[in-house]
Amino acid sequence: MQNFSILYMGMPTGGELSRLPLLALLEAGFNLCAVVMPGAKSEPDPIHLDPPDIDPAELDFVPMVSKHLAPSVITVAWEHKIPLIAIGSLKRPAAYEALAALQPDLICVSCFSRIIPPAILSLPKRGAINLHPALLPRYRGPWPLFWQFKHGEGHTGVTMHYMAKQVDAGDIILQSEVPFEDGISATEADRLCGEAGGRIMVEAANLIRAGTPPRRPQNEAQASYYPLPTRADLTVHTAQPARRAFNFIRGVRQMVGEAPLEILVGETKFRTQEAVEYSAEAALGEPYRREGDEVLIQFEPGVLRIKV
Repeated sequence: MQNFSILYMGMPTGGELSRLPLLALLEAGFNLCAVVMPGAKSEPDPIHLDPPDIDPAELDFVPMVSKHLAPSVITVAWEHKIPLIAIGSLKRPAAYEALAALQPDLICVSCFSRIIPPAILSLPKRGAINLHPALLPRYRGPWPLFWQFKHGEGHTGVTMHYMAKQVDAGDIILQSEVPFEDGISATEADRLCGEAGGRIMVEAANLIRAGTPPRRPQNEAQASYYPLPTRADLTVHTAQPARRAFNFIRGVRQMVGEAPLEILVGETKFRTQEAVEYSAEAALGEPYRREGDEVLIQFEPGVLRIKV
């Protein structure tokens, strides 16, 4: 596979959904000509990031880029001696020239946070493909896992598709379902999608290399698109099953960081730190009940216990 080179585009903050597919390509024997990640938008030219030789323990500060970082696309690139390039703006001529010089056969993308211009998508001889953590054409957009938790989906999936001018709308190559268990966290969902995504990314790259990739146009009648969530999207209403609210809170708690997750009960709001448990059919006989630092809340149907 050394004559077939792949340019990988991912995010250090993309978690396992960005790291595991890169590892899968390497374990399958593909030649990675470079790993590209977003850089500072103020930086005019692409920057090659080499692993520093200084141990952060010897410093009075923590460097932003370090070989002692938690596992990510950065650490994978350095461990496997793959050129690591940070690009602030893909629209600048310098970015196009730097990537064109690599002469990739294929671009593989997972969790890259910026729109990739058509000129760069057309660089590889075999095209550019993207891993999306949803079963397209449903849940197009930048944060599909959030919206699948929000809508109470019992499973998700991953899609490998060709990249096109319209975001997440290119022809589908492969898909794989990923089940969600009750109470799954964003970290675990990310890992499961990363594992499944790695498998179908390798399969898609092999098919493309062999010249036999399937291409299925997306059905626009079934398409849905969701933007980044707003604060209003973090409010949980009780006119839904307790199970759905439990899975939403457990699923997105890590995604939203310090942003408040609130449950609205009539005119009362409860800011929740944790969804502890739920009962699908229980009835309180009242809208809510306080028990120390926990609150039991009546949903339709069921009861949810939270920490506040």
